[in-house]
Amino acid sequence: MTDFIKIIKITLFFFLLNNPSNAEIKIAYFDLDYILSNTNISKKLFTNLNNSEKLKIEELQKQEQNLKNEENKILSSKNLISEDQLKTDIETFKKKLSEYKVFKEDEISKLKEIRNQEVTNLLNSINLIIETYMNENSISIVIDKKNIYIAKKKYDITNNLIELINKNIK
Repeated sequence: MTDFIKIIKITLFFFLLNNPSNAEIKIAYFDLDYILSNTNISKKLFTNLNNSEKLKIEELQKQEQNLKNEENKILSSKNLISEDQLKTDIETFKKKLSEYKVFKEDEISKLKEIRNQEVTNLLNSINLIIETYMNENSISIVIDKKNIYIAKKKYDITNNLIELINKNIK
């Protein structure tokens, strides 16, 4: 009887060891940069961001030009005014210049923060669509194209994602 139990244990052991997995892992890849440059929502977003940044830069350049004009005015009047008046004008100008530098840094950091927030929001929306696509098509892993050395074109889902994003995000 003990031999029979040993045979059953050995048989069960081999069955448990040789359990073949029938699960198939589907892997796909996409080009995130291409998606960000070719979807309707991202084109619109980047156009709006670029326009607002361009307007802010133009405004800053006008202020810089005004400061340069003021500097030139002070330098040209140095022979016409007293030394005390020249010193006060220079101090006032230095104060304005330092305030402008702080203002400019703040404005540039605000623009960067806005850009980062908008791009993050866009990526979050795109991620939801990618997750839905993965579930619908039983895809286990999706990889960005930058991280792939070589792969077959049939695993590229970039164009499918662009169509879905254009359809779902207005």
